[in-house]
Amino acid sequence: MKQALAVAALAGALAIGGLAGCASEGGAKAAADGKHRVVIQMSDNDPQKWNLALNNAQNLQQALGKDNVKVEIVAYGPGLNMLKANSKVAGRINGALDQNVDIVACGNTMQKMKVTKNDLIGGTRIVEGGVIEISERQQQGWTYIKP
Repeated sequence: MKQALAVAALAGALAIGGLAGCASEGGAKAAADGKHRVVIQMSDNDPQKWNLALNNAQNLQQALGKDNVKVEIVAYGPGLNMLKANSKVAGRINGALDQNVDIVACGNTMQKMKVTKNDLIGGTRIVEGGVIEISERQQQGWTYIKP
């Protein structure tokens, strides 16, 4: 069931975001270096949604080729809880990091929740603001996904 949901989400992303290499006006295009770029928003403290997002990242890498896509998962708000070292999806996040998926934590949320870098899964990158990161990525032409 989870795999079917991930495949459906990937198909939707391909259709909506132009990840299949569509060069039409307004569709996402590969960057000058030929890589597709995808930013995934995670603002939910829900292991099932996190597993869906991690499946999306894995499926994108499999479908497009790991070297042909950059995937960034940005966590803020309640979603930050899943980046803690003791979270239910810590193992999956570590696996994603090993596959060069960029895992990003919102510094603003960390400050409000009194979470330090030491509380997070090793390899997590911290940015000033998660929403700012997503907005900047979209302005740079990245495809946006919210599972």
